[in-house]
Amino acid sequence: MANFIPDWLRARAELSSESLALTDGHESWTFQQLHQVTGRIATRLARRGISQGSRVALAMPGHMKVVPLIHAVSRLGAVLVPLNPRLRPDETAALVEDAAVDALIGDGSGPHPDRTILLDDLFLNLDTEPEHPSSAINPETIQFLVYTSGTTGRPKGALLSYGNTYASAVSSAIHMGTGPEDLWLHMMPVFHIGGLSILFRSVITGSGIVWLPQFDPAAVFRLLREYPVTLMSVVPTMLYRLLGHNEAFPPTLRLVLLGGAPAPSSLIEEARTRNVPAVQTYGLTETGSQIATRLPSDQHGSPSSGHAIYPTEIAVLGPQGPTQDAGVQGEILVKGPTVFQGYWRQPERTAETFWHDWLKTGDIGYLDGRGYLTVVDREKDLIIKGGENLSPTEIEVTLMAHPHVVDAGVVGIADAEWGQVPAAIVAVDQPISVEELRQWTATRLSTLKHPSQYYQADALPRTASGKLRRRELVSQLAAGLYRPIS
Repeated sequence: MANFIPDWLRARAELSSESLALTDGHESWTFQQLHQVTGRIATRLARRGISQGSRVALAMPGHMKVVPLIHAVSRLGAVLVPLNPRLRPDETAALVEDAAVDALIGDGSGPHPDRTILLDDLFLNLDTEPEHPSSAINPETIQFLVYTSGTTGRPKGALLSYGNTYASAVSSAIHMGTGPEDLWLHMMPVFHIGGLSILFRSVITGSGIVWLPQFDPAAVFRLLREYPVTLMSVVPTMLYRLLGHNEAFPPTLRLVLLGGAPAPSSLIEEARTRNVPAVQTYGLTETGSQIATRLPSDQHGSPSSGHAIYPTEIAVLGPQGPTQDAGVQGEILVKGPTVFQGYWRQPERTAETFWHDWLKTGDIGYLDGRGYLTVVDREKDLIIKGGENLSPTEIEVTLMAHPHVVDAGVVGIADAEWGQVPAAIVAVDQPISVEELRQWTATRLSTLKHPSQYYQADALPRTASGKLRRRELVSQLAAGLYRPIS
């Protein structure tokens, strides 16, 4: 029989009833108030037929009222299907069909009006509703069906259980020392696992949230001045823009998690000179976010993403199988209580994702002698030039270290002699010549890794979590949408 977990929001409301749970700078809720609002929304959802196992899609709006709505879906034991509100209507309809949702919460403009629950109706005259009782949680019950970004063909819906969420929150708290004295500045999209996971870490650890619906450097610094924020998560482009805003970061800020995309060492060094405690972190949807994270106190000089978060185990798939030997490069493998339950209705694809009891991440990396993980690249993104595997990420990070390169993407293009050669697409903050870029890479990369062609873009296609949409980059390059740099 499964060991049941008491409702974590109810437990937090009892422990920290008057502590700040959530604010956007205008409206605020204590944990007790968040618990009450959640219970009332759950009552309305139950009245609409939502119960344990129901699949509820939500095109995540920016307003912080989405937070008690997400908790209400969990209180009923239903499965949340978070959707990007910026998807085209046909993309939303495809995911709604794939997930076979029982209800879609939105503004009524999406597919299946017969299954739609209007978001505004859930909050109208909410004070008159009784609170739906909370109950213990079976950790094996599925909590989320999250579609992974950057896929082709049939989408992959990752199934994450309540046990995965709880293990992720507790493991992260142990590693980072998160507790009731902490305050998150939340500006990551909650249709992505990185933003979604913070909502539950907050409740489980008692750390409040300052809510920012959309990233804006001026708004970030305004909230940092108004609240004693200690934690925040960003992608490299966010950190780049914050550092460029030329404002001081408060001394209360003790940890800035930097993930979602490779970060050039120059960006991290600049953060350190500004006393910004930015640390690299590595995770993925299939592990409920974090797998490994560095800490500001770590003076280890490698460009790693840090040590595995206890009790997660990390290895790489070497010639003889999983190994934790230093310096062996291969596909990164993960094992532990945060690993997902498989892909929705795709047993074959789920089986392919595991090597015995190890999750195959699809990323290439290696461990050093201390067990610190360095991520090299996605296995499927490697460029094969004359039989040699080249990492586009390594070339991108080198280019982004240039003082005038704001963003960079590298892809393989066909070549009669080599099979494939790297081509670079860059976004810059002032005019730059191809000769300047070639001189920059000449002293930092071996000749084999030098891009054969350079193109300029106003902006590169990235997901909401900061990952480069490399396939989109390839198709746009083939369509002639980028300007050659001369």
